[in-house]
Amino acid sequence: DLATSHPKHVRRHCNVNVEKTIAELNGTACLALEEVPPAKQQIYCTRSFGQKATTIEPVLNALSVYSARAAEKLRQQQHLALSVHVFIHTSPHAPNFHSDSRIAQLPYPTNDTRVITAMVRAVGCALFQEGHAYIKAGVGLTDIISQEAHQYDLFHPGQPARADRLMAVLDQVNRRHGNGTLYLAAQGITRPWAMRQQYRSPEYTTRWTDLPVVYC
Repeated sequence: DLATSHPKHVRRHCNVNVEKTIAELNGTACLALEEVPPAKQQIYCTRSFGQKATTIEPVLNALSVYSARAAEKLRQQQHLALSVHVFIHTSPHAPNFHSDSRIAQLPYPTNDTRVITAMVRAVGCALFQEGHAYIKAGVGLTDIISQEAHQYDLFHPGQPARADRLMAVLDQVNRRHGNGTLYLAAQGITRPWAMRQQYRSPEYTTRWTDLPVVYC
């Protein structure tokens, strides 16, 4: 029905993207095929907590988890970050709403989870205030540059080769044996603050445990 619709009529009621979709369905190329997506200029990892955090430990654990995930994405596109953006806030629907954020410069351009997490935790300690029940936190990696094209400072050697090898092993093990097989102790062993996901749709095509079982 969409393919046989009048493009201009549909555009008046929808938008130009739907008009282009009609043309595509009829054999006219309008949307460019992006075989290799461009590298992200900023990488963020944010989540709401499964339960409110009133002490600093769960907040720092959550920020450590988000740092590790963002650093992993950064390594996947072979880039380095120069600074981090950290934020935490309480529920906007509760009284005494509190929100704070800060941008901090990393000691050198890096994609090392350990270095990024240490900086994020230091910022998190500065942001946290007693007496608030935090519901969400986030970590962003900004000022991203290519790892291959970057020239280091004359007076600083930058990220050591040993760190590159260690992060490569970390990513390889987690890809092979499952996400979270290896992680920093700063991320916490038990995570009661983690987002509730009991109603998440099963991943039928990517997880063995989510395959449907048929009884005959």
